[in-house]
This record gives sequence, structure tokens and C-alpha cells, in this order.
Amino acid sequence: MNASTKWMSRAHALIPLTEQERQVRDLLLELGLTHLTHAVFPNGGRLIVVDFFLSDRRVVLECWKTTARRGVALGWMERNAAFIDVKFRRLKGLNPGIRCVALAEAPHERLATLARVLGEVLAHADGVAHSIDELDSAITKLGGAS
Repeated sequence: MNASTKWMSRAHALIPLTEQERQVRDLLLELGLTHLTHAVFPNGGRLIVVDFFLSDRRVVLECWKTTARRGVALGWMERNAAFIDVKFRRLKGLNPGIRCVALAEAPHERLATLARVLGEVLAHADGVAHSIDELDSAITKLGGAS
């Protein structure tokens, strides 16, 4: 780990977790999974920061949520999914064998619509969940639960 990566790791360790990230952390602890929060990966001369990295399982987890009303939520979730998919593509290019899971929650959006739209965008995701309960299942399917 170079000095830039170490510095970024320390800086991101100071950023408080969102409510959703706390729920994910609690789930990972409940499942007994070793993980890094706000993990930093070198990407050429730049860095990629992910919400969680399950190092012993080689699984990256990105999560985002909106409570915006239907319609507005979908556009916001789709834009974030595109950004997350770029991260996933770059991570997989640099780290063959890494698996990527997305947790995308939009409680005011129709689940079928959200799943369809995000599924079209998240081409590099190995799993997509739309709730904490679904995340538990997605991690288990990837062999992420002990």
C-alpha cells in the first residue's frame, strides 16, 4: 500500500457511516464476516473507494439509498448505478476474481421498475439487492456467509 492509499484510507476512516452503511455493517458482523469499511483500491494514479470490502471473500459491496418520491428516485438511483458500475468494472479489471454486490434501496419506487432499470445499468455487478434482507441472500449466494 503506497503513501497515497494509506492517507486516503485514514481519511475515509474518519467519515461517519450513513444509516444504511451502519445497517450493512451490523449485518456483516451478524454473519461473522471480516470486512473493511470505506476500503481504498489503487487504480493507476488514482484511487477507488468502496463502501465495504469482504477481504477473505474478495467481495466489494457498494450501497446507496434514496427516500425521494417515485420518479425522482428512479432517475437518481439510475445515475448512481452508472457511477457504481464504472467502479465495479475498474475494480474487476485491476483485480480479476473480485466480486461486486450492490445494495440499492428506494422505498418509494416500484421494486420491479427499480430492479429492471438498475439491472440494465449494473452490468458488472455479481449481485444486486434492494433491501437489507435481500443483501443477506445475495452475500450468501456468493459464498459470503460463514
